[in-house]
Amino acid sequence: MKKIMIFTILFIILTTAFAQQEGTYNRFRHLRDEFIAVGKDLFDSYKDTDCEEARTDINISKTIFYSDTSSVESKRDVMRWLGHTNCQEVIDFYINILNNDPNKEIRSDAVLYLGWLRAKSSIPHLLETAKKGNDLAFVVEIAGTLCVMEEYDMAASILDKVCFNEDGSVKKYCIGTYEYAGREKLARNFWLLEWEKDNDEDSKFGIALQLVKNGIYDITFPIIKETVLGIDRNKRKAALTALGAIATEEALELIENCMNDEDFMIASDAKFIMDCLKEGRRYK
Repeated sequence: MKKIMIFTILFIILTTAFAQQEGTYNRFRHLRDEFIAVGKDLFDSYKDTDCEEARTDINISKTIFYSDTSSVESKRDVMRWLGHTNCQEVIDFYINILNNDPNKEIRSDAVLYLGWLRAKSSIPHLLETAKKGNDLAFVVEIAGTLCVMEEYDMAASILDKVCFNEDGSVKKYCIGTYEYAGREKLARNFWLLEWEKDNDEDSKFGIALQLVKNGIYDITFPIIKETVLGIDRNKRKAALTALGAIATEEALELIENCMNDEDFMIASDAKFIMDCLKEGRRYK
């Protein structure tokens, strides 16, 4: 699941009265759509690779990877570079790693980059690996890559086989990927149950953020408001994001007030959020 977060961190979180107008797009309420848009933009940025021109570099990179003296980090560097090279030879290289490499980190990287490249020819291999896998984290990463490929039902089906405890509850590790697979109701119910538990202050705030992401604003607003008026910069930034999704009159007033905050980072984030809401911007 850490891999799929690479995409989510590309759109950190943002929100004016204009957001209340009918038809205005509020990116803070559509994080799954933003995730999809980010992935498409990433793919479009390098999909037109000239594979003939790149072949020499591809072969050199593969030679480095398979060298007996190549360290794990060197191998991962090679894979990272090839992840921007949209050629069938590279896709086959990753599939071979997925099927045969004994190193878990390297196989995990292969799954990530197959998603980057929208390598749908790898789907049978991903499904077979998930079927044989007994490592929850790795199976969830495969489901995440299928989400990147926009194979949401397939991803959810994989998760359904590994993500439930004996009492029928969902394993927490799976929730983020379930959300990207379009299982919003399942995620919402999970976080509502978590909200009812006896949590410490930090956990309660984290759960509140998850509930806001899932469209639940009434019970979460008090803790979001308290946090944005606090002193912890990172928490305040996260609370500003949540206020952008809530976008009620009171929430917008709080964001507006933060535009004049003595902390430059908070003021900058607040302004960015307000500008995004005014313009109804999608991910750019």
